[in-house]
This record gives sequence, structure tokens and C-alpha cells, in this order.
Amino acid sequence: MLRWPVIAIVAILSIALLQWMTQPGNGIPAPVFAMEQPTFGPTSYADLLRNSKNRLDQSQARIVRAPNEWLRHAGAGAAALSLFRLTGDIAYLDIAQTRITAVRDLAPHPSGVPELRAELALARHDLAVAARELEIFARSSVAPEKSALSEATAMRGDLALYTGNHGKAEKLYRKAAQFDPHISVTLRQANLKRVSGQFDAAIATLAGATRAERHSPVVLSGIALQTGVIASARGDYAAAADWYDQAETLFSGHWLTALYRAEADLANGRTNSALTDLERLARDHGRPEAMDMLALVWRVRGDNARSRYWAMQAGAIWREWSGKYPAAFAAHAAEHELVFGDAGEALRLARINAKARPYGEARLLLARALMANDQASAALTEITLAEQSGWRSAQLYANKAQALTILGDSDAAETADEQARAINPKINDPATRLIWLAHG
Repeated sequence: MLRWPVIAIVAILSIALLQWMTQPGNGIPAPVFAMEQPTFGPTSYADLLRNSKNRLDQSQARIVRAPNEWLRHAGAGAAALSLFRLTGDIAYLDIAQTRITAVRDLAPHPSGVPELRAELALARHDLAVAARELEIFARSSVAPEKSALSEATAMRGDLALYTGNHGKAEKLYRKAAQFDPHISVTLRQANLKRVSGQFDAAIATLAGATRAERHSPVVLSGIALQTGVIASARGDYAAAADWYDQAETLFSGHWLTALYRAEADLANGRTNSALTDLERLARDHGRPEAMDMLALVWRVRGDNARSRYWAMQAGAIWREWSGKYPAAFAAHAAEHELVFGDAGEALRLARINAKARPYGEARLLLARALMANDQASAALTEITLAEQSGWRSAQLYANKAQALTILGDSDAAETADEQARAINPKINDPATRLIWLAHG
């Protein structure tokens, strides 16, 4: 009851179900995806949302009948945390925080599912608390089940990744798989390869695991979604759109899939279709990401009034969320401020984000904020640290080229630009300016 449900896998974002065949003409093994429609599990976001809400309601009802039993609070906390990951609605994060805090207060130390408290801390990007709770879990007097031990070890891998230690993360994920080769562990391994720029290796890592067992629609949809993210990171925006469409076919109605589909439409010149979908996401789901994307599109189109309107709507949400959970939402808020707001505020938020999780993505965001505040040398330091950690993306080298250009090192800037184009040949194209999410 206390483990993440399958939907948690979607927050991590999985890669593709595939089989290997020989590509005609060059003899190089090429992935061929076998995305079979599952015969079990909810087939739509609406169905899974309804089931997840029922689970939370039932858990809350059990608390009313026995308010001092910590295990019931833990069940409600786990259900609320799953709903937060599914919906992105911080109201569920509030519930999870309340219920899991009650577990800590009611359960005799050191019991009270510290692994669940670690999951909450990771959702809030509080690495110190997560590490502390995992230490408590490790000192448990009762030997944990292999599945729990595997998940706890994988979370330690997450901590290593988010502190920029790719090597340690890889070792811990491998160890977690030895305890229990669960799909969530394999997804983490694939994600680590993806952010290290090893796109083919990431897909290959997923191949064996996804062939070994069948998965529910939401998991397969996440697989298709992440495959599209890789295609986008490589500049193949047409292929990305195809994968996002496949994700929608497998598990319809998920707002996250709709965001990526709209982004792919923008990158492929289908702007009117993208605007329609983004406005629906902003209206029906209140997604600030959609509002930011709308503001960007209207700015590019020259409609400054509409751009300002959507930027103001998104900014209000990001300020509210980052004010309540600074570490969890500082990155999103900083990205918004960089494009539409105040460069100084963007730098403040980017520093909060990098302090919370000093890994490659956070360092690159901080570098962009530093350059926006005329601190190119400090920006280059952050980019170098990200590169030294093993982070690889076209965006990293594009940012490096920009910083080096500002600093007057044109030869090194040209080298960095070539590295960026080697990963994504379209990194400098106008269409890439519209990629808000899947930039690598």
C-alpha cells in the first residue's frame, strides 16, 4: 500500500519498448518498437485519475475511523503523493505533507515508513531530509522486503544524480536492480544514460526490461513520451511528434502528453493547432507551462499584448508555487523570469534551485541566469561543472558557446557550437526557440 503506484513511473519518464532488427543497407542494429496495446489497467487519464481519487478518498475515510493509527495516515499520504505526480496539482502535495507528517508524529521511532518520507522529500527536492530518512530506513531492525530495499537503494541513486555524481548514481541503480529488477529501477538507469547524452544506450537499457514483462497503458505511454523527448533532443522534431501521438493513443487525455504534442506541433510549423491545444491546457488544467508557451509563441508572432497576458497568468502561478515550495518550483519560476520577467529574480530563483539539487540541469539554468545578469565568467564555471559531472546535451554546449563568445574566446566558442550541433543539428534553427520542454 505504501509504495508508489505505477503512475510514479510517469514523473521519472520512461523510454521505449523495442526489439532489435537489422537496418537494411548498413548492417547496424536499429530499434524497432513493438508497442502493443495492453489489455489491463486504465486506458485514459480520466480513468486513472478517478481510480486514484477513489484510493485517496478511501484512505482518508479510514483515518476518520481510526485517527491515531499512523499506518492509515501513511496510506493517505502515499495516495496523495501519487495524485500530485499524476496531476501536478500542489493541493495533493499539501495533503501528502500533512498525512506523512502525521505518520512521523504518531509512529514510534524509528518506524513510520521512512522510505515514504524520503519519497516526499525527493518530491519537494529536499535532498538532506531524503538522505536522513533513508539512513533511518537502513537502520531498521526488521529486514525489509527486497522490493523496499531496491526502491530505497534507487532513491540513494537519485540523491547521487541530483548532486551531480553520475558514477555513484550508476552504481546504486545497478545495486538496486540486483535487489529487485523492477521497471522503475531500469527507468532510472535509462534516464541517467539519457542525461549523459547516451541516447542509444538509454533505449537499449529499456529494451530488455520492457520485453521481459508487459506493462499498463500509462507506463507504455510514458515510454513513447520519453522516446519522443530523445528524438526532440536530437532535433528530429517530426519523429518526436509521432512518438507523442503514440503516447496519446496508448493512454489518452494526459495533460503532460498534450503539452509535448503542442510543443512538437510548434517545432513542426503547426502553430494554430498548437495554440488551440495550449489554450485548452491553460483553461482546463491551469498549467503554467502551457501559459508560458503561449506567451512565447505570441511574442514570436509579434502580439505583445497576448504575450504579456499569458506571461502574467503563468508568473502568478509560479510565484505562488515557488513561494510555498521553493526548492520544488524554483527552476520553473526561474525559467519564466528569464524569458518574461526580471533577470535578477531569475538569478535568485536559479540559485535556490542549484543549491537544492546541484546537478547538470540546475547548473545550466543557473548559467543562463548568470549570463542574463552579465556574469559570463561565473556562468562558464557552472557549465564546466555540469560537463565535468557527465551531463551532456546540445543545450549545454550551446550555452557554453554563448558564454565563450561573450568572453571573447571565439575559437573555443566555435568548438562548443560544433559539439552542440553534433547532438542536435537544429540547435540554432528558429524552430528550436519554441522548444520549452524537450530541449535535452
